[in-house]
Amino acid sequence: MSALLPLVAGLGLRATARVDHLQALWQQACDWLVQQPGWPAGQAPACPTLAVLAHKAAHPALQAWRTQLPFATRLVALPPAQLAGQPVPTQSARLLVRYGTGSVAEAAALVAAGPGARLWRPRWVAADGCATLALACAAQPFDFVSGEATASPLEE
Repeated sequence: MSALLPLVAGLGLRATARVDHLQALWQQACDWLVQQPGWPAGQAPACPTLAVLAHKAAHPALQAWRTQLPFATRLVALPPAQLAGQPVPTQSARLLVRYGTGSVAEAAALVAAGPGARLWRPRWVAADGCATLALACAAQPFDFVSGEATASPLEE
């Protein structure tokens, strides 16, 4: 298997989030990714790691959406305390008070991507505001099958 770009999608979910909202956010992310300089022509975006707050990991819309994706995912369920203090570009006053960071989606993506990760794209927000999705990239590209470091297609 070829090396995969180590993308991590961080998700923020309210109780009323729906599958179609998550799919629409992912489609926006895909449309954005394939427009980036250096994205391999003809390669469909895949995001093998999804990160959410631990108490949202069993969200029905999230679980249903994962089954619809054309690639396998692993779900990283993060305790809220792990997001506290994570610097992000979006600054929601409500989320700063509740979680100690301005965007759950952005902070979750960065934390799950590991030390040195960079935020590729601040959050997209669903039409009704009930879901958000942000993309981060691990500092060291790696092959998700072997776990070994590789060169990123965007850095070649």
